[in-house]
Amino acid sequence: VPPPSQSTTPNEPQNIGSGFIITTDGLIVTNKHVVSDSSLKYTVITNNSKKYDVIKIYRDPLNDIAIIKISPSQNKENQLQAVQLGDSDDLQVGQLTIAIGTSLGQFNNTVTSGIISGLGRGITAGSIFEGLVEQLDNVIQTDAAINPGNSGGPLLNSSGQVIGVNTAVSQSGQNIGFALPINSIKDSVKNFNETGQFNRAFLGIAYKIIDRDLAIANDLP
Repeated sequence: VPPPSQSTTPNEPQNIGSGFIITTDGLIVTNKHVVSDSSLKYTVITNNSKKYDVIKIYRDPLNDIAIIKISPSQNKENQLQAVQLGDSDDLQVGQLTIAIGTSLGQFNNTVTSGIISGLGRGITAGSIFEGLVEQLDNVIQTDAAINPGNSGGPLLNSSGQVIGVNTAVSQSGQNIGFALPINSIKDSVKNFNETGQFNRAFLGIAYKIIDRDLAIANDLP
């Protein structure tokens, strides 16, 4: 769920979400709704407090996923470290989960733990009042504490492998959070690495009113 609206003055910096590094050359995965406002300037702050200007944002038109590109430091001591991606097809209800993110947009590098509460869930995420409603299918349900600001952060297994992208939380219940499975992200990243963009197949349909001449030409009533 997108973080709640906050009253801020123009150009006032604010933390709005989380993400994780997937390649040492500066690709970062987050939620699309975290970086949905193309009029804003975004900055990435790593867990060691290094700041990077965002070079480019690639938004997936289908899933709530975005890839952010930054330019890593050439200093070997400050090189980026990429996470290890797990296998979300091999998950079981009850196994340990760990969520990391900027809870409430204030508490950087917050770590919470829980279990997988459900698999293959279908949810409606967003706010109908803000017009940001999206249907998400096959998501992971967890009771690890996820709050606004955690969006885009990693959901990990007990081996420290990323198994999901924290995406939404139920506002009407307690300890009900949802994450996009990492295998669907792998497909998006593979597509992006091969083409430099998100390519999605779509079905185009057009119609035409059948008038008298068209009916006669096609032997239609």
